[in-house]
Amino acid sequence: MEQYEGAEAFVEVLNAHGVENIFFNPGSATVPIQVTISKYRAAGKRAPRLILCLDESLTMTAAHGHYMVTGRPQVIMAHCELGTQRVGGALLNAQFGRIPVIMWAGLQLPGSPRVNWKQEPYDQGLIVRNSVKWDHQIDSNENIHDVLQKAFQIAYTEPCGPVYLAFPPSILTEKIDRVKIPPLAVTAVSSTAPADVDRLSQAAEILIEAENPLIVAGYTGRHHQSVPALVELAETLCAPVITSQTWMNFPHTHPLCAGVEQYRGSRKTNPFADADVLLVIDYDMPYAVSETLPGPEAKIIHIDLDPCSRGRPLWNRGSDIYIEADSREAIPALKNIISQRLTPEKRTQFQERFKQLESKHQKQREGWHALAMSKADQKPISADWLCHCISDVIDEDAIITSFMISPQAPVTEQIPRTKPGTFIGNAGGSVQFALGAAFGAKIAAPDKTVVSVTTDGGFIWSCPVATLWTARAYNAPFLSIILNNQGYNIIRKMAQKGYGENKLTDESAFEAGVDIKPPPDYALVAQACGAYGRMVEDPADVMPALRDALDQVRRGIPAVLDVRIERE
Repeated sequence: MEQYEGAEAFVEVLNAHGVENIFFNPGSATVPIQVTISKYRAAGKRAPRLILCLDESLTMTAAHGHYMVTGRPQVIMAHCELGTQRVGGALLNAQFGRIPVIMWAGLQLPGSPRVNWKQEPYDQGLIVRNSVKWDHQIDSNENIHDVLQKAFQIAYTEPCGPVYLAFPPSILTEKIDRVKIPPLAVTAVSSTAPADVDRLSQAAEILIEAENPLIVAGYTGRHHQSVPALVELAETLCAPVITSQTWMNFPHTHPLCAGVEQYRGSRKTNPFADADVLLVIDYDMPYAVSETLPGPEAKIIHIDLDPCSRGRPLWNRGSDIYIEADSREAIPALKNIISQRLTPEKRTQFQERFKQLESKHQKQREGWHALAMSKADQKPISADWLCHCISDVIDEDAIITSFMISPQAPVTEQIPRTKPGTFIGNAGGSVQFALGAAFGAKIAAPDKTVVSVTTDGGFIWSCPVATLWTARAYNAPFLSIILNNQGYNIIRKMAQKGYGENKLTDESAFEAGVDIKPPPDYALVAQACGAYGRMVEDPADVMPALRDALDQVRRGIPAVLDVRIERE
């Protein structure tokens, strides 16, 4: 039987599963793969493209953004335990985001007698075990084909998630038998049976009889076909929809859109307050838990295919009805049951509810627009005015990558997204998301405009030097907009409470470690990486600066706008 090296087997398995890119930072253990791919591509043979990331955390974040655009499995490579440690919070983001990434890392001194403080054998997988679906240390006598196949299957079976494989470097240079590798399906595989019809019927009856039903959508938009299906369900029920900060689950301008869930942002609203029944679909409690809660008497119907959701508290309580199901099937099935059971009287009642919700939605959007316009001349620049201007200069196909805490409301209120895949956010708590995800999204969709919107803290965490260099090197230009309030505003507010009636002065804020003053010149950071960089402090300059920056992006140059905004 014909044989080839393990590195070739690795490449062939990735080819069979449609992996287009490997985001990586090199180490001695990955050299055989780098050489193999280089030889393959030089010879005109198919192989994933190697994308060099100057920081390991970027590898994971870029893969995260790429998946959210393409829906395809991702592979990253990191250098042994050191690279594994460096990926850090980006792995937690992938776990919370249900992102199927295979993290491939060499074993540091495989078979060494190292022990931990408990005198237990050193286990490299322990570094990541709390943040993956599966971790495995490949034994030298295992078949690399079988292990990789299993990794893809686990990562890409719903609920999707990252897996970690630690390998002894010797397996990449040893000869093994060449085998035919069956490809994995290109769509995520459901891990559940069809939804229980009796439970769906029970849920339908409760929703039909509810006076103020509310739909809460978390991850449904990861399957683009679920967005129009959710619209049909909402319109059948004439129920408002709250969508998450993570995916574009429901068109923001639709009359039934009640807004995007805020996680401790500056606007104190409770979208759940009036709901007597909540239909919660593909939803986990966010990492930064909202301060608002449904009423104690509100019933909760939860549809999710994650068996871990069973018994997991939602807003400090369980669900009244839990339906373990794939929402791609459950949403249209529930819609059909409701349609069949609606009486003429109910249809009339629902239409009246629709008119009220439509009027409320229109007034809400008009209010947000008026708010932005009222702050057009305000100094420091208003986040609402900035985001209003962003919305004016991008098209409906542009992809927004966002991670915010304090100024999140202006982003989702002033930059409406209406198409599936045009808004991607971070479900985890590591603020490094928006910059690297924008790079990954641009690699995935080179013909689309990609805009990263994040805070100054998020920009720093995103390894801007590594990200901007990689974006320039691989011709993946995007626009990064920094909402720079020169500090950690949520933490500042918490510190202010500790001071009580005494005002938190600039000196005490510095001593408390909540301000970033004087801030770095982020525009110069961008320029040092070959990108366009500009600081904006005058509200009159916002629109011209945005147009100039986007013009640079169209010319193939990454751009950074450091916009100094008000602190709310």
